[in-house]
Amino acid sequence: MSLLGYDVNFGHREAVSLINSVKYSEKQIGYLAVSLLLIEHDEYTRAVLSTLRRDIHDPNEWIVCVALNAISNITFGGIAELLTEDIVVQLLSPAASIFIKKKCALCLLRLLRRAPDAVDAGQWAAKIVPYLGHPDIGVTLSVASLVTALAQQFPEETRKAASVAIHRLKAVVIDNDYPVDYVYYKVPAPWLQIKLLRLLQYFPAPESAELRALLMSILRHIINVSQEVPRELQQMDAQYSILFEAINLGIHLDIDQGLMRECAVLLGRFITSRETNVRYLGLETMAHLAAYIDTLDPIKTYQGVIVRSLRDRDVSVRRRALDLLYSMCDVDTARGIVSELLRHMAVSDFALREEMALKVAILTEKYATEYSWYVDVMMRLVSLAGDHMGDEVWHRIVQVVLANEELQLYSCKIALQTLRAPVCHESAFKVSAYVLGEFGHLIANAQDSAPIDQLKALQARMPATSQAARAVALTTVAKFVNLFPEIKTLCLRVLDRYRGALDAELQQRACEYYALATVESEDLLPTVLEEMPPFPERQSALMSRLLKREGDTEDQRTWVYGGREINRERNLQKAGKSSTSLVSADKEEREEEEALSPGENNNAASVAYAKTATTLQSADDVRQKQNAGVVQEEKDDATTGLTPEEQERITKSKRHYARLLWEGDGILFDGDEIQVGVVAQYKPPAGRIGIFLGNKSTAPIYDISIHAFVRDDDGATAEMTTAPPATDEKGALGIQQAAGQEALPSSLMPLGQARLFFDVACRRVFATPPTLRIAYTMAGAPTVSELQLPITMGHFIDPVTIPVSDFFARWKQLGDSAGIGEAQNVLKTPFLAADTVEAGQWMRNVIGGMGFALIHGADPEPDNLVGVGIATTEGSGRFGCLLRVEPKALHGLTRVTIRATNPDVARVVATNINMVFGSR
Repeated sequence: MSLLGYDVNFGHREAVSLINSVKYSEKQIGYLAVSLLLIEHDEYTRAVLSTLRRDIHDPNEWIVCVALNAISNITFGGIAELLTEDIVVQLLSPAASIFIKKKCALCLLRLLRRAPDAVDAGQWAAKIVPYLGHPDIGVTLSVASLVTALAQQFPEETRKAASVAIHRLKAVVIDNDYPVDYVYYKVPAPWLQIKLLRLLQYFPAPESAELRALLMSILRHIINVSQEVPRELQQMDAQYSILFEAINLGIHLDIDQGLMRECAVLLGRFITSRETNVRYLGLETMAHLAAYIDTLDPIKTYQGVIVRSLRDRDVSVRRRALDLLYSMCDVDTARGIVSELLRHMAVSDFALREEMALKVAILTEKYATEYSWYVDVMMRLVSLAGDHMGDEVWHRIVQVVLANEELQLYSCKIALQTLRAPVCHESAFKVSAYVLGEFGHLIANAQDSAPIDQLKALQARMPATSQAARAVALTTVAKFVNLFPEIKTLCLRVLDRYRGALDAELQQRACEYYALATVESEDLLPTVLEEMPPFPERQSALMSRLLKREGDTEDQRTWVYGGREINRERNLQKAGKSSTSLVSADKEEREEEEALSPGENNNAASVAYAKTATTLQSADDVRQKQNAGVVQEEKDDATTGLTPEEQERITKSKRHYARLLWEGDGILFDGDEIQVGVVAQYKPPAGRIGIFLGNKSTAPIYDISIHAFVRDDDGATAEMTTAPPATDEKGALGIQQAAGQEALPSSLMPLGQARLFFDVACRRVFATPPTLRIAYTMAGAPTVSELQLPITMGHFIDPVTIPVSDFFARWKQLGDSAGIGEAQNVLKTPFLAADTVEAGQWMRNVIGGMGFALIHGADPEPDNLVGVGIATTEGSGRFGCLLRVEPKALHGLTRVTIRATNPDVARVVATNINMVFGSR
């Protein structure tokens, strides 16, 4: 606190004296003064800290509460770190009153948001979760807010909150178990229902069939109750608030497409409501629905209503309508939606134009089916909204034109027309100048498009443009010197005129270009000013800018606008699938061409990759008991002679393993005592896998050890634990404990968790996955479990996109080459007949998750799927791999064919696909 720039240092001693008073009124005033005057490194901080700690445990609940209020207002990192444990103890204490428990939960929430690094919430988060079932709804409300914040940062520690929240919702919604005091206009505990429904959106769908059925019954009950017409406005607000959260949860779970379509019909009624708030929530929730629903047809029914919402009186409704149009757009509706947005852009608010322009640019590039349409729309866009857009838009237009030869001729024609138009926006001028400088020779022989005509059109616009635009134009003039020698003299005059420009950038460019053009060398000018190569493929700068605009609130969003595809990619990145490569794009492209060409030496230099450290989530475990220390391995025929429960457990383990062959995180095995989870990220030929061991029992476990090793064909093992072994340098697969991590704890308490990371390196093509050995002692009995880790050659495949016309040419080339591997299987797929659309989407997800890029439109059969990938090793180089899936829903069969430049790669991929399809 300061006064006229000077620190206020009076009153601190008096405030500290007041908080040590025995009178409540004096203590209250003292804490109020301390909250305003105290700074982090004040000399009285230690005295205040001592008093706060004493007052937290005072028998008078009013003194405890005023101390908690003061802590919430101060929230220094040091105070939060030292007092968090005391607050947690008070919250968990059975002697604490209801009032104190509510205050403690809210105080912890404040500390977590203000000083997340200081509170060390991971140590106590799991202990808070059971309080979601506290009999007092006030405590449950406060704890629900705290657990919601914890779930966003510590999903592993709070994973049990989902089941507790579901049972608490059942008690309120279905069993009508709630106090009368918490009924608001005939709606039972609406705030609690909303908080619990929102909390469940931070967890995946329950794996338990019983919990899943219970949750679906709760959601359907809420939807059915909402059909009743409320008599009062307050009742309608409460019911609709619960309903929208229930719909959001149903969309997030994505476990019932029938429920999704039912929600679409329900939301269609809300977006036509007369109430502005209802329309707003309906549009936002429908945008959420578009991010998860398999088919957008139920939403397209309301496209006219959504377009009319762009002209709503309320700006927030207009913004949500824009977001929904952006999310529901696909190939079929792209032209209509883009034309509506362009038509509306001329009259839209200035606050909306930048976002609208970004979304129009992204949709046009993503769904363009004709090159002429893309160029026309983008040039019209920069002319309409150029003042409201950054340079990313015209930069992206240039990148797309450079990367597509079919666009270049038409772009040159449109660029020249734009320069000759009565009005030419500066962004359109930059695009036109750049395109003509690169590809102006393509139209040099056309009528009214001679080199001199292009130069005159460019020169006529230059005086009225900014310095940045003229800098681009000077580069174009220099390019003309190289492209059109017949107008070299005229171009030199333009450059010479700007050699005396006042702007340093223009002067430097003109001087350097003039010197290049006049030097006596035939090779220098063509070399320096040769045509720009295509830009390497990377995430669009427009998409990056749009995602940055979505600021996180205190409760983070679980989805983003933009449809199912972008949300799936976002979820994969959250699971740790994204990593950073230090390889240049040109080298990547050359290596991909080598790998897809059979009969050549595919040896390539090993590449160093920078691995990003990610927070690996999910705690899931494994258990296989041993008798007399003998390890029992699980085999396909091991189910004979077992009880139904044991057979169900083995079947469930196989299903978990198969899922991890195409997803980056999940449960590997779930036992009675322990649970093992896996999270992995790969950047071929390297990878990192995290093992999470959780104690499910009610007793602690001791002497924990986790080892990973690779079994050779002769049964020998090369074990890798705390240090890299020196004996496995020649192994096809290297796996060793990652450096720089904490050691495993010596013991694990009930509900506790330990984790360990391993670095993986694929040196050569391998067929045998590594083995994970977990040993521990419980109640004096040692237990050893062995599990097969889901690390196969298929995990070291990168997706590669090739032109549609090239796929079957390479397919035939691989089929005709000697020594090329092919693996083909006909699989039973009865699930195709149940829901062909959903099954097709599932197969596309599996193929994408296994490292293949889907090539749409390459196969003449529309139901068939084809994909391309590159398998990368450190020592043996890279191997191309082509995949073709031919489903026959009528017969319930699917033929899967893999062709690769290495036979072992084809066999491993075929085995993985067989296992995944067989587990569905």
